[in-house]
Amino acid sequence: MRLEKSFFEDETHRVAQSLIGKMLVRYVCFFGNYYRLSGIITETEAYGYKDDPASHAFKGKTARNQAMFGQVGIAYVYFIYGNHYCLNVVAKCRNEPAGAVLIRSVEPIEGIGLMKIFRRTNNVLDLTTGPGRLTQALRITKKHNTLDLVDNKNNKFLYIEENASPNKKYKFTVNRTARIGISIAMEREWRYMMMVRTSLKSPFIPSSFLSRRS
Repeated sequence: MRLEKSFFEDETHRVAQSLIGKMLVRYVCFFGNYYRLSGIITETEAYGYKDDPASHAFKGKTARNQAMFGQVGIAYVYFIYGNHYCLNVVAKCRNEPAGAVLIRSVEPIEGIGLMKIFRRTNNVLDLTTGPGRLTQALRITKKHNTLDLVDNKNNKFLYIEENASPNKKYKFTVNRTARIGISIAMEREWRYMMMVRTSLKSPFIPSSFLSRRS
C-alpha cells in the first residue's frame, strides 16, 4: 500500500526514522516495456528549516530548494557535485515551512538486472548504496523534482509503499548518527540506518554489512 500524505505530516526527523524499512518503488520503460524496480529503504537523513544550518532551506526559499517549502509527500530532487542526483521527500509538521528527508540507500529487491544495466556494474553492493548510486539505478533525475509521490491517480511510476516483500526476513532496529558530508549541526543525530540480525542470538549489524556477507 502506498504511503499517504498524512505519513509525511510529522517532524522531519521522525519521518526519516519511520521511512526505514519502507519500499521505494520505480516503474521504468525499457525497450517499450515497463518494469518494476524496488528497494527497501535502509538509510535516510533529515533536514529541517531555520533550526538546521545544514539544511538547504536554512537561508530561505530559492529556485533550487523551493520544493522543500511545498506540500508534504512531494519529491525534492537536486543535482550535486556536478555528477549525480539526490532524492528527497518533503516531510514536516503542518506549521513548519520547510523540511525534507534524503533517501541515502536502499536494499535492491526487484529489477536488479536493470539496475545493473543503468549503473553499468555487476556488483550488487554498488547498485543503490549511496544517494547518487540510488538515483542512477532507478533512473531518477531532476525531471522528478516536485513530483507528488502520494498521488495515486496521476503518478504510477515513483512512490513509497509499505514493505510487502517476501524477502522481508530479518528483524531490524534503527540506529541514528550524525549526518554525512556536513561540517555544521553535527550534534544532530538525524541520520538513520537499518540494523538487522539473522537470528535471535545474533547481534544487530548494519544492513549494508549483511549484504557484503551474503
